[in-house]
Amino acid sequence: MAKVAVFPASGKIGSSIYTHLFKLLPPKELLLISRYPEKIPSHMVEAGVCTRKADYNDTDSLEHAFDGVACLILISYPSIESDHRFKVHKVAIDAAHRSGVSHVCYTSLAFGGDCTPDSVAHVMQAHLKTESYLKSLESGSTERSDKTPITFTAIREGIYSESFPMYTGFPNPHDPPDEVRIPHDGSGPGIAFAKIDDLGEATAKLVKEYLDSPSSFKYRNQAMLLSGPRVWSLAETVKLLGKLKGKDMKVKQVTEEEYVAEPRVQDMLGSHGPGEVPKQWATSFDAVKKGECAVASIELGRLLGREPEGLEETVGKLVDR
Repeated sequence: MAKVAVFPASGKIGSSIYTHLFKLLPPKELLLISRYPEKIPSHMVEAGVCTRKADYNDTDSLEHAFDGVACLILISYPSIESDHRFKVHKVAIDAAHRSGVSHVCYTSLAFGGDCTPDSVAHVMQAHLKTESYLKSLESGSTERSDKTPITFTAIREGIYSESFPMYTGFPNPHDPPDEVRIPHDGSGPGIAFAKIDDLGEATAKLVKEYLDSPSSFKYRNQAMLLSGPRVWSLAETVKLLGKLKGKDMKVKQVTEEEYVAEPRVQDMLGSHGPGEVPKQWATSFDAVKKGECAVASIELGRLLGREPEGLEETVGKLVDR
């Protein structure tokens, strides 16, 4: 039976992680659990990768989804809505615990500085609750005293380079405006951006390190940071886009109320969850101001065995598409 599972085996980071795990592990040791298992690449299934069907929003489907799994890579639920996000994480973790999973690698997010337990960003709250819940299982301090402790690693995945528009007023990368309007003056501290596929590869290699030596694994029962090697201020990020498109782009600081009312912001954030998503997202700029995303990590490069791809190259590829 497979001893490493990825759930959900979908989305950009999840797909990247399992693609790189496929190169590192015998196929029969890899289980990919997805809402649509038929979408798993056929060459992986033909090579012996196992698949199962399960869905965060279908509690019953999770009950035996993790049977036979030793290490679960739990990809966070894709929503900014904090309460529901944590709720479905907890249900999945509890199901994994009942199935005998011994270690959970959870894909958290690189807010909160150097893995502190606090953040002013709304988007980080469900991650912090999930990290705290995993820690309670590790210590055995839950109501289920009949279950053995479970170990964990919370991987605070760097802010995606590909997501830079979310932090710069959602400009169209192919035809950006001369001015971006955000509730921030653009000065530092900024963000240590990282490319999605670099994060996926590094996460897969981190899991391999755990599998090779579980008892001495460096990040057992800890949060760890996988951020990029350089911190970019928001003004520098905007200037980079302008340079690539032959424009002199600038940041115009606006109030939170003005930012939230921007039609482009309303349009782009509407799919991220119910409620006042633009207002919730605006708290991310407060976190950036406090330096929560401005910690550069050497671990990404160490795990990759090379220099991570820089923001210039990643954004350059995006605007040239």
